[in-house]
Amino acid sequence: MLYEPRTYRKMMKAEDLDYFQVLEFESDLFIGVDHGSLTPQLTERVKAELHILRQTIIDYNNNDPDFIKSLTPLTLNLNAAAIVADMLKAGKTAGVGPMAAVAGAISKHIGKRLELYSQEIVVENGGDLLIQTKKERRIALHTGNPHFTDLGLKIKPQESPLGVCTSSGVMGHSLSFGKADAVTIISADIPLADAVATALCNRIKKSEDVKKGLAWVKNITGILGALIIIDDQLGAWGEIELC
Repeated sequence: MLYEPRTYRKMMKAEDLDYFQVLEFESDLFIGVDHGSLTPQLTERVKAELHILRQTIIDYNNNDPDFIKSLTPLTLNLNAAAIVADMLKAGKTAGVGPMAAVAGAISKHIGKRLELYSQEIVVENGGDLLIQTKKERRIALHTGNPHFTDLGLKIKPQESPLGVCTSSGVMGHSLSFGKADAVTIISADIPLADAVATALCNRIKKSEDVKKGLAWVKNITGILGALIIIDDQLGAWGEIELC
């Protein structure tokens, strides 16, 4: 896979955080932590953790070759490693393959490691976010849609990490069967947010699908909010506060 420059990262930096990048296999993480928390040792520990997580996925796929390639849910495995179990569960709930939750699952487990070192955490993974914040923050949404420019989500302070995951049918390299400019899902279950963003985006092929898509997503336990943008239509449900 060719590397795609993440030019938007230059605009997403918060002044009160220090940032570093970690790459492993297809994971490209951009991480923000408290001032003073960023050290070479922290960077190396995160790199090591990311390597373990990606290797765990590869090892599981070696025993179950459907894991990476499946576009439909797979059977839950109670003996699977934590990251694999997260992906299987999220995929089954959303009705998609487990790899639809890979970015969210990796962010979740990297976030757990970072909690030992920093109170403020941002993990950006291909447009999907884990955010743990003690102050109100604005997350910019890049939709590529001229009808909805300079659009952002207000994220209020919370004690636990929050997943803000976005899928697009027209931007990025991820596989999508939909046509939405952007579908954003908010959930405290970060792998679930990632999988549901993919599943909901797959359902949005025209502007008339927005209403049905929101009706579908509001019935999924654990989803806090959803935003859909396609053509000149914007639909939102739940804890979505635009700014």
